[in-house]
Amino acid sequence: MAEACAHVRSGPDLWRGRVLALAAGLLVIAVLPLQALGDPPAILAEISARSASAARLEHVFGGGSVLVPVVLYGTPGTRVDLRARLVQLAPGVTAPVGEPVDVASGVDFSAGIRRELSFDVAIPTVERESRFELIVFLRAPPSGDWRRAGSLSFHAYPNDLLKPLKRWTEQRPLRLHDPSGKLERFLTAQGIAFLDLNARSLEKSDGPVVTLLVGRAGDVASAKARAQRGEAVILFREHARGLPRVERTRWPGGSLPGGSLTVVELELLDRLAVDPQAQTLFLELLRTARSGETNTEEDPRHERQDPE
Repeated sequence: MAEACAHVRSGPDLWRGRVLALAAGLLVIAVLPLQALGDPPAILAEISARSASAARLEHVFGGGSVLVPVVLYGTPGTRVDLRARLVQLAPGVTAPVGEPVDVASGVDFSAGIRRELSFDVAIPTVERESRFELIVFLRAPPSGDWRRAGSLSFHAYPNDLLKPLKRWTEQRPLRLHDPSGKLERFLTAQGIAFLDLNARSLEKSDGPVVTLLVGRAGDVASAKARAQRGEAVILFREHARGLPRVERTRWPGGSLPGGSLTVVELELLDRLAVDPQAQTLFLELLRTARSGETNTEEDPRHERQDPE
């Protein structure tokens, strides 16, 4: 398995965990064990799970579906039936969800030893983070018994994780500059209010204006200038080179409110619609920008220290 790495220069420890987890979801290369069914002639099954964007899934939204590809290996002349069952896991309890689903019957290996197929699994709506396991069963008809061939475990999340941000922006819209259109489309779909980058602030301010920029390395200077004027700026650099990281700098307030600049070097925007961990990281970035959290490492008056 390839090990995924991320570098977080500063900020709350929670950022480090979120970036590491998300980077692992982006970079992981899984080699799943093949599990055999019965005595010869044997059937081998390789099971995985992917989203519509073809990313491997371990965290999903409730109320949707998961595409499960299966690769079967069998000796010529063998036929096999395939069935799946979803169960919900809780401490000390395993509860079936619905009835078993017959995925395929009479899969024939006369044309070769390898067959590929896929099926969709509906994920129930959940009110909190919940654990599920999809168990796949195989049998060699006509008289073979159903036997467990493998399973997939994943976490399901409510599909309204960004509700607190939606409420907050009803009174204090974000400022947005997004030439790519990715973040703009996502915020619109989520009902999160935003205004043009230079829109005048009409709301009663109890904190810095939160500005979201999607850009490249050359945009750091303009982002920094806005932060020095007192805005809480988050710059998303999707195609930055090097390891994924989140770096934050805060300027202490004088006669004007203190501002901050958070540079996010991580392929995040394409995952926001499908990945709960991406939304959780996004929400944490904005929460921290609004709250003005800091530590001595983030204050430019103090010398930066290399991360451990």
